Formats: sequence, structure tokens, C-alpha cells
Amino acid sequence: MKKNHLNIFSCPKATPVASAIALLVLGCTPHAFAQQATATTAGQEAGKLEAVVVTANKRIEKLESVPMSISVLNEATLQRNNVREIEDIVALTPALSINTGTTAANNAIAMRGVGTQTTSIGVEGDVVVIIDDIPVANQFQAFKDLADIARVEVLKGPQSTLFGKSAIAGGVNIVTKRISGPMEGKSTLLVTSDGERRLSGSFSGEVSDQLGMRVAASHTDFPGNLNNLTTGEKVNGSGGKTLLAKFAWHPTSQLDIDFSPYYNESRNTRSANALNKFLIANSGSNAATQGLIGQAQQAGLGGSNTLGVNGSSLPVYTIPSNSPATFPASGTSLNAIP
Repeated sequence: MKKNHLNIFSCPKATPVASAIALLVLGCTPHAFAQQATATTAGQEAGKLEAVVVTANKRIEKLESVPMSISVLNEATLQRNNVREIEDIVALTPALSINTGTTAANNAIAMRGVGTQTTSIGVEGDVVVIIDDIPVANQFQAFKDLADIARVEVLKGPQSTLFGKSAIAGGVNIVTKRISGPMEGKSTLLVTSDGERRLSGSFSGEVSDQLGMRVAASHTDFPGNLNNLTTGEKVNGSGGKTLLAKFAWHPTSQLDIDFSPYYNESRNTRSANALNKFLIANSGSNAATQGLIGQAQQAGLGGSNTLGVNGSSLPVYTIPSNSPATFPASGTSLNAIP
């Protein structure tokens, strides 16, 4: 007769501590999975590229959808690179260049090497500058303080279809900040070791559902990095004062009225060149009263030399490049260096 055997396995009795640990593990497992899922989602959101929006075609579009070559400088890029004027944009966009004249009024903007070299009231440029959908009439008016800027779009290549014959080489579309959100203010201050100071502030927001406003002001001053030995002042600098406002009124859902007054005062002493060295020759005829006759010497700081009587310094004068004068040079008709 076959016997059936029943095997019974005994389990160890769970202690209160072990039971508590098991319940804790079971209770924390969903929370751990939730934390992991949240971290994964946050990582995916951080890895997404920010959508770049442009208005180069006079409508709001994503940059990837616009079939043209465009370089976009957003507000963060402009602030990080301390962009104050249109000259500062050249370092950030390789296709854009500026042909510098004796003053800012004689500067010319070129795109990919194409640009107008002659500047005059009756001569239009080949690169158009647009500020908030309004073209700048004369190109030299673009060389002013850039304040309250949201982004700069550099359009490379002909843009005559939308911006006329003054855009055969390209365009620079400057967009100021919009009116949005509740009323709030913002101010910034920049002070550098080379004497540059920049103060700006803005106040913007929606006053009501039908009315919004934005007021911004900026004051910049950079004395320069070269010394004018004639006047003792700094040159090769720039500065300006800017005050702009925006008022947006939406009386109906089909009508928008915008009013944007703008004031700008600019100062520009750029286009100055540093005089590294020059030779001074004593071409006098009386050694007793004029020093080392017939000898030459490289000028020192401020035109100093030892060619005069008993090692004294001969007075040195330079002729302005735009104002020919008769010889001999004199301190009254020419710019004295020492």
C-alpha cells in the first residue's frame, strides 16, 4: 500500500521590526518610481531646444521655418556681450561689417562685403536697418544707443521684396521689448574698470484689458581708450541718452492702436587712431639757439625729445589730415602734441 506523504514547511515568525520594514519598503516604492519619472520628465524638458521666433517676413514665425539666412541675437546674448551700439553687433555676426569713416555720420554698413561707401542725404545704403517694423531713413541714424532691445535679427542676402531697394545686400531688424504681463519695473547698472558706465530702467505692463504701456530710459557713457594729447581728453569712445515709450490701445477685438514716441541723443568719438611712434628731425640752422641741428630722434610720450638746446625738448606739431596748412608749423594753426 502506497503512502502519501505531506511535507509541511515552516516559516519563521515575522518580528514586529521586520514587519515594519516590509511595510515601509512597500509604501515607498511607488513614491520612488514617481520621483524617477518626474526626474526623467524634467531632464527631457531641459534637453529641449528653445524655439527662436523671428519677424523677418513681417509675421511671427519660428526661425527653422523661415527659408533665409538669419542670425538672431536674443536679449541674453546682447546683455552677456554688452551690446550698446550697432558696432558691437559686428563681433557677433561675421557677415556684417562696418566701413568706418572720420565720424559716425560717415560710417557705412556692409553685408557680406556689399555696401554703400558714399554717405549723403541723397544716397541710400545697401543694408536696411529696421526698428520695430519702421525702416531708418538714413543709415547713419542707426549708429546710436541701443536700449530696451529684445532681439536683433541679421538678414543676409537681398531683402528688397519686403524692405525695398535699400536692402539689396541685407538688413538688420531690431525689435524692442513688448508690453506684457502685470505692471512691473526693472533697472540695471554696469560699471567697468575702464570707465564705462551704463544705467537703464524700464516700467511696463497692462494697465487694463484694453490699455498697455512701456517706458524705458537708458544712459551710457564710455570716455574712450585713447588720450588726445592736444586736449587731454579721452577719445575713441561713445555714449548717449535714450528715452522711449510704447502705448498700446485695443478698443475692440479688431482694432489695435500703437503709439511709440522715441528720443535719442548720441555722442561718438570713434574712428580715432593711435599714433604709435614717429621721428623728429631738427632741421634748424643755428645750433646755439636750436640744439642738435640735422639729427633725428624717435619721439617719446607726448612728443618729448632731447633735440633742443642743452637736451631740452623741441615743440612738436602735427597737421590735421583734413585741414592742410602751410609750413612752418605753428601752435596756433596746428594741433600741438606736447
